[in-house]
Amino acid sequence: MWLFVVVVFVSIALVSLRSTRHGGDRAQHHQRSRLHLPGCRKDRSGRSEPQYDHPPGPPHHQRKNGVDHPHRSEKSVSQAALSGAGPDNGPIFEAPPGPSDQPRPSADPVESIRTGTPVATAPPPRAAPAVPVEHVLAPETAMSPRFLPGSKAAGMPWLLPAESASPSGVAADQAVLSNLEVRAASVIGSGHRCEEPVKPRQDAYRVARDRNGDFLVVAVADGMSDSARSELGAATAVGTAVALVRRHLDERRPPESLNAAELFRAVSAALVQQAKDRGLDPNDVRTTLAVAVLPAYRRDGQPPKGWVGQIGDTHLWQRDDSGWKCLTGRAKDSYNGSTLSTFLPHTPDAAAGLTFALGDGDTVAVLSDGVADAFSEVPGAAGWFAERWRRPPPLASFMLDVDFDARQQLDDRTAVVVWAGRQSPGKAALR
Repeated sequence: MWLFVVVVFVSIALVSLRSTRHGGDRAQHHQRSRLHLPGCRKDRSGRSEPQYDHPPGPPHHQRKNGVDHPHRSEKSVSQAALSGAGPDNGPIFEAPPGPSDQPRPSADPVESIRTGTPVATAPPPRAAPAVPVEHVLAPETAMSPRFLPGSKAAGMPWLLPAESASPSGVAADQAVLSNLEVRAASVIGSGHRCEEPVKPRQDAYRVARDRNGDFLVVAVADGMSDSARSELGAATAVGTAVALVRRHLDERRPPESLNAAELFRAVSAALVQQAKDRGLDPNDVRTTLAVAVLPAYRRDGQPPKGWVGQIGDTHLWQRDDSGWKCLTGRAKDSYNGSTLSTFLPHTPDAAAGLTFALGDGDTVAVLSDGVADAFSEVPGAAGWFAERWRRPPPLASFMLDVDFDARQQLDDRTAVVVWAGRQSPGKAALR
């Protein structure tokens, strides 16, 4: 009896021991299955990452940017991962998308590194552009107009004059004064800028207003090419003339009371003094000059009147349906257009002054002969400029217009164009 009890007890113990061993094996097998699922590996943080069936090359022979890197060290891989290698540096390889085509959450790059183990590093995000692309217009290449056949000089490189204090080769301005809108540009001619000795720009202009803003003052001068310092003469003439006219207007005297001969005598005196101060002869600073005063407001319902004084071949022009009309006499004061008989500082008493009406919609221009000569010498130029300047163009376009290319038109060019009748928006509209 006791033997039977012992046998039964031993049998039960053996069965229990076997069940316990099989249960542990199943748990261990289940743990191994959880840690080593097909296509996954466990990183140092305990998280699993997908393993791809076709990694790019053996683990100790990587390629980066088409160059073999055998036996990469863990340090070099770590630096590549921490630097945020993007398309230029290139991640060690680019992970293929998963079945759901959704980006997988990646482990910490430091924890996911293994020596010789491919590491997929996402490229850094691109910085947003400063201006949305849809708000940016494509740039356009602008060129000066060319009246065929054009000139060879216009296509030659610009050279620099030897004088260090020479004026710039290009000057331009735009402005609005009440009902007036202005564009101004002066460009060195191709005949002065492309051959040695290079000459400075000999044209000059000034645009100003009186203290109260009732009048616009415009002055244009063209220094004579055979004068040694013609650029100095032109700059002195326009600066002095504008200062004297502003003083006249600020004293509340009307522009029609200006006396052209008196004004130009004062400018001549300034030219002579400028030459003396620099050890020059008055012949070294000879120049033409035109000065215009344009009212910015209409008064008493009558078309306002402007005033102009001029000497030489720099004139005031008015745009009409057929082109341009010179308001200050003949465009040239002699039948030989290349010579002048009146100029400053020698013949100031030859200056002429007149008043003219300036109605809404009128366009007037003070032009040096570098622009005005094209009206009569270049077929189609007068009509082209009349249509082109029907309305105020952008300043850059206006400057290129003044720098037009035409055969035998090699002189400096200056144009100050004023459009009357502009409706000012006022301060409230600008807020």
